[in-house]
Amino acid sequence: MTRSSSMSASSAYSKYMAALGPGFLFAGAAIGTSHVVQSTRAGAEYGIGLLGFILLAILIKYPSFFFGPFYVSVTGKSLIEGYRQTFGKTVVALFALVQLPVLAIIIAAIAITTAGLAGSILSLVLSAQAIAVILIAACCLLTYSGGYKMLDWANKIFIVILSLTTLLATLVALPMVEWSLYPATAATPLLSAATLVTLVAILGLMPSDITLAIMNSLWSEARNKSIGVRCDTDVEKVDFDIGYIGAGVLAACFVIMGAGVMHSQSITPADGAVTFASQVIGLYTSTLGEWSGIVVGISAFTVMLTTLLTVLDGFPRMLTAAYHAITRPTDDEEETRQVEGSPPYLLAMVGLSLLAILILFTLMGSFRLFMDFVMVVAFLISPILAALNHFTANGSTVPAELRPSRFINAWSMLAITTLATFSLGYLYIRFFN
Repeated sequence: MTRSSSMSASSAYSKYMAALGPGFLFAGAAIGTSHVVQSTRAGAEYGIGLLGFILLAILIKYPSFFFGPFYVSVTGKSLIEGYRQTFGKTVVALFALVQLPVLAIIIAAIAITTAGLAGSILSLVLSAQAIAVILIAACCLLTYSGGYKMLDWANKIFIVILSLTTLLATLVALPMVEWSLYPATAATPLLSAATLVTLVAILGLMPSDITLAIMNSLWSEARNKSIGVRCDTDVEKVDFDIGYIGAGVLAACFVIMGAGVMHSQSITPADGAVTFASQVIGLYTSTLGEWSGIVVGISAFTVMLTTLLTVLDGFPRMLTAAYHAITRPTDDEEETRQVEGSPPYLLAMVGLSLLAILILFTLMGSFRLFMDFVMVVAFLISPILAALNHFTANGSTVPAELRPSRFINAWSMLAITTLATFSLGYLYIRFFN
């Protein structure tokens, strides 16, 4: 290899390493309650019967999420700004209005699950709600004071820990799994309304709510400002693919964990987040020894803490970007106001946190019903968000030669059609059958 080619390879490697970050943040935000609670519960109730559907949903949704970093790579702007320029301020305002209560509910659900795991692992005497409040406050302080760079650094450490411990816990559970496409011992028959409702609840946030595409675009924008260079589409794709594939692999891991330690023993999952987390850790401990319970506990806690940290930055960042897009004069093409650390960002962070804490102390009586509601809402609006992302990526703000290929556009339309069909099917069964 010549000196020039060696330097070129080194330069390319440095470019890709500098770009890594938003994809890891995507994984950190995605691998949360949907994985630890819903995927594990799917394995407990259906064995590996729903694993294929979960992986298929992750595959189908890929373009809807990828359009986030893609849009930044070709325009330098986030999807929020893309919505504004493609559809107008009204769409951005409606998006923010619909998302506001859902975001607070998600923060509350993540916080109480994280608190339950912390209490179970450390045997804390505080209530789960009190621990959740402390965790929310600590994560807010960390993200607000450290900004994108701190968030990126902390998230990468947590991602490494949770990946290693989750893979180890999955390997331990593998010998106990019944490898059947759809076991006779599944909670409900495959072709039944109950199974469809369960699928909708699980797939609504698998690997995540499609709003994460918007958060990912905002993180890509922040990363570009941090390194002083706009990353091209190829670099964005590598970063995104690492996070997306990782989220899919770990979703499969939690299904296998539930199938191995719970379904194989016909154990009914507990309804509460705290009791369910303690139940899973306790089953590993009683079946395989104290060490396995510690591994699972660290894995699950790190997953949830990472998610809480990322959403407490991503959600306020998203609402602040929406506020800026709505309040900026229509004829102003460029946004000059700062998102990160700005007064609207702080206000959004504090407001969402207080609303989440209020929910923690008033509406968390039945955690399972609560989470099912959130996931169903996320699923029902997912075809709308997928369509917004598709038409933004193919809109007038993107030069024709830089728009997505015919293949990925066809893939995206398949995602929109599939999500819309399932959503309409759910509504029909729920209200007319």
